[in-house]
Amino acid sequence: RSLSWNEARAMEQKSMDAASVVLSPRCLAQLPEVLRQAATRCTRLYVAVHPELPLQSTVDSIYARASEHAPQLDVRVLLKTALPHGVSPLRAEDGSLPPARPMIDPPYKKVCLGGTFDRLHNGHKVLLSRAALISSEAIVCGVTDGDMIIKKTLWEMIEPVERRMRAVEEFVKDVSDVSCLLYPITDPFGPSITMAELNAIVVSDETYKGGQAVNTKRAERGMSELVIEKIGLIEADDTLLKETKLSSSSRRKEALGTLLRPVNTQPKFGPYTIGLTGGIASGKTKVAEDLRSMGYTVLDCDKIAHGTYAAGSDLVKQIALAFPSVVNEKEEVDRRALGNIVFNDKAKRLQLNGLVWPAVLKTVQTELDKIPHDKVVFVEAAALVEAGWPKDLHETWTIFCARAEELRRVQQRDKLDEQQAEARISSQISNSARLAVSHVGICSDWDRKVTQDQVKKAVELLEKRRK
Repeated sequence: RSLSWNEARAMEQKSMDAASVVLSPRCLAQLPEVLRQAATRCTRLYVAVHPELPLQSTVDSIYARASEHAPQLDVRVLLKTALPHGVSPLRAEDGSLPPARPMIDPPYKKVCLGGTFDRLHNGHKVLLSRAALISSEAIVCGVTDGDMIIKKTLWEMIEPVERRMRAVEEFVKDVSDVSCLLYPITDPFGPSITMAELNAIVVSDETYKGGQAVNTKRAERGMSELVIEKIGLIEADDTLLKETKLSSSSRRKEALGTLLRPVNTQPKFGPYTIGLTGGIASGKTKVAEDLRSMGYTVLDCDKIAHGTYAAGSDLVKQIALAFPSVVNEKEEVDRRALGNIVFNDKAKRLQLNGLVWPAVLKTVQTELDKIPHDKVVFVEAAALVEAGWPKDLHETWTIFCARAEELRRVQQRDKLDEQQAEARISSQISNSARLAVSHVGICSDWDRKVTQDQVKKAVELLEKRRK
């Protein structure tokens, strides 16, 4: 074979974590098929480029083909001789060790680059590999956070900056011998305009102007100009997001409806209980309807809460003590008046929640006790995360939409002006806070069918993992 695996029997194994291949000039045409086969047998594939092939352009080509033929496979093109621990030594097609690539001194000592690096994909790998190939000492990498990420599509699902930085560091260490210095950044420049010793900056077609802006800032500070090394973008086609390049936005969209973190192994309730939550006008109620139409039981905590407000109930008596002006002589609560009190006062809102949530949870517990333990039950509650319920549930699913869409819906539905709608939305926790403790995210930004497709996907995966 022109393209050999690290061991002949590796192809015969049903599954493995990592494998490795040597790519020689005569086997380039076989690469798509090998990538497809590898994707069925391992989760990560290390590729060593034969010395007869130009390394830089071949690296770019391998990642582009991997995105086309095996998008779920974690392909890593080696820029060094040593393989990571646990991966068998590379062998050429005749079983011998492949010849070593002649050493070439990189043109720069320190190279910088920046990005969000969410859900590390092949486009990121091209960018980082280029930086590693042209630097002899270190890559200086700025990873965006804070206000730098909130305009991105599905930004609420962007991984924590610490996780993104670890992914970058681990990749660079895995494929090269170059050190990687990482910095979280909340402005467009980061260390690129504070480190005088930098020599070059790696950019993509779409961030080239950013590289020029860096040089303008450096000139203002009396620093040397950076050589701008530009890479091309890996093509992709996402009609929903209207993108024609491989992007983290598309990866986040693909993650909708999938399991984002392991399920809770120590739930409080007997049936398989899933919290269904979301902010105002998020589309949560529609998703609840979809789940009911699929045959699932959905407990509506809003209706349950209404029941706890019954005249003379224990909850009403507690509210009368805390908010006497909203309870009349018949021990009935004026909920509109109560809402006006707590809506603009966080302390009073938390005080009311401290009374309502335990009462609602008690009723939910009673209802769950009636349901067989082998059944799936959804508990729909807008304030589920604030109430601290996720730790007691098997899973939490969050329904969300972009802030601008949420604002539009609230204004239209409740006949509010923009300022009133903003105040209503701001009184709740953020979508990102909900998603931080959620197992599944479903976005209702697009038309109804797109949301329904996500729900179907989430349910199919739910039933698979329950088996």
